[in-house]
Amino acid sequence: MSDPVTASSRSLAPARPALATQPAPIRPLERILAAVEHQAAYRAECVGLVPTENLLSPAARGVMGSDLGHRYLFQNPQWRYVGGKHLAEVETLAQELARDLFGARHANVRPLSGENCTNIVIHTVLRPGGTFYHLAMEDGGHFAARSVAARLTADLRQVPYDAANATLDLAGCARAFEAAPPDVIYLDASMVLFAHPVRELRSLAGPDAIIVYDASQVLGLLAGGIFQDPLREGADVVSGSTHKSLPGPQKGLILTNRDDIAARVEATIFPGHVSNFHLHHVAALAVTLAEAQEYGAAYARQTVANARALGLELARLGLAVQGGERVTDSHQVWLDASPLATPDEAVEALHEVNLIANVNLIPSLRRKGLRLGTPEVTRLGMREPEMARLAALLHATLTGAEPRGQVRERVTDLARRFRTVQYCHPGADRIGAPANADAA
Repeated sequence: MSDPVTASSRSLAPARPALATQPAPIRPLERILAAVEHQAAYRAECVGLVPTENLLSPAARGVMGSDLGHRYLFQNPQWRYVGGKHLAEVETLAQELARDLFGARHANVRPLSGENCTNIVIHTVLRPGGTFYHLAMEDGGHFAARSVAARLTADLRQVPYDAANATLDLAGCARAFEAAPPDVIYLDASMVLFAHPVRELRSLAGPDAIIVYDASQVLGLLAGGIFQDPLREGADVVSGSTHKSLPGPQKGLILTNRDDIAARVEATIFPGHVSNFHLHHVAALAVTLAEAQEYGAAYARQTVANARALGLELARLGLAVQGGERVTDSHQVWLDASPLATPDEAVEALHEVNLIANVNLIPSLRRKGLRLGTPEVTRLGMREPEMARLAALLHATLTGAEPRGQVRERVTDLARRFRTVQYCHPGADRIGAPANADAA
């Protein structure tokens, strides 16, 4: 007979499974790699219609993974670093390519992002207490400009905007500038269909006001020689991120023709805003700019042609596309989904069928809607016929004309047929394929 105490103890003890039946723990490294692989597999079956996303070329991806990612470069005389004899040449080439491509006397490739550019430029050009004009968020402005300028001045004013025509209100600007002359006008548009009237703005603001053109959204269009030429039209500074309509790395670029502003940017940027400026990203930007010299004009033209074709077909199908008869001159299309669903419901429905879009405040609506863009699909070789197909897929999803599972199959089929990055130098020809960093 068993001991009662022993038996009671055994009955209370938790059962312990045999070691052989326990699954092996998943290590953090395996979880990270699995997450990356799952994301790549997922996006391979999606169509990207977010205007702020794009794809690097194989050569640019190759240099991103090169030895440059391990290195520093300081060219300031007080902090000179001599760890690699070829490093300075990378920055110099990137500067030269940017100056040539955008027709600028000066180019600074050290900023790490578009928001980093915003910080650097505003701290360069805005004196404490100065009068700072910017675009309101409901007018398509970016949230960062106002918050950065508020560190230096309380005199923050909104550039008058014509919501119905999705452009600046020049008559309103004339009245505003007469009442409070601007020190800085910061055109920080994250929502943009049509070119800013920079020449007219310069005439109204006078020669002493500094006009900053944030080209984060349209930098690839400017590189292609279309849309507009802000520095020729009267802007003092053009800056922005380099990974949206320009298919480069996530980085920033500052351009100017003014020697005084270029010197002040250099003094502002280091120390305080950028120390190590990530040479592997600079190299990837240089590759992107070199490729833009050859392929940028064709890419920019097709990006805009695709956006206009997408918007016009959506309108023909009865959806509430903004922008009037022109629809767009940029890479963006604005869509009011409210007759069919809330913006959040609409974007979730699109994501369910593997159409990737985003929700934004639409200036012409004064409320949220869908912001669509064509940089990524153009980069993958899609043209007007594919825009018609995408419009039909968007329409079917938003109206419920087809079961979502059926739409998703059609989207996936389209995505799988366009996986080769175009408008770039030959290299590894599939997204995710390894690129030879040495050859790049």
